[in-house]
Amino acid sequence: MSKEIKRIEYELTSLIRKAVFRDQSERKIGILERSAYLLMRQLDEYGPSRLKELAEAFKLDISTLSRQAAALESKELIQRFSDPSDGRVSLFDLTELGKEKLAVDSRMRLEWYEGLLEGWSDEEKKVFGELLVRMNGAFDE
Repeated sequence: MSKEIKRIEYELTSLIRKAVFRDQSERKIGILERSAYLLMRQLDEYGPSRLKELAEAFKLDISTLSRQAAALESKELIQRFSDPSDGRVSLFDLTELGKEKLAVDSRMRLEWYEGLLEGWSDEEKKVFGELLVRMNGAFDE
């Protein structure tokens, strides 16, 4: 194995660990749990979605995503309604409260990342973003 691959593996593993630690600590970024934030971001980005579509997007079991959706629904952050094209199927979407909470949380997270990457040039941020998109895409293959 090349030293470059070993370095990438170690750095990604460390990054994931640090991100999970921060998300579970008193220094977490934002007010929403990571799973809630991601689900709400998905709905904000792509609009109303079926549970199966959301589960596939996150590579989660439908039962896991169903529990997450139910928790957000009970907090009135997302809502469930019948799919107009097939009344037997439910769609989920953000509520107005959910949109407000997501906007606050997104702003907090973006400000944190802005500070974290303050010393980086615009070009470095652009390349890093492109590489992250590429890496995330590789996981989907």
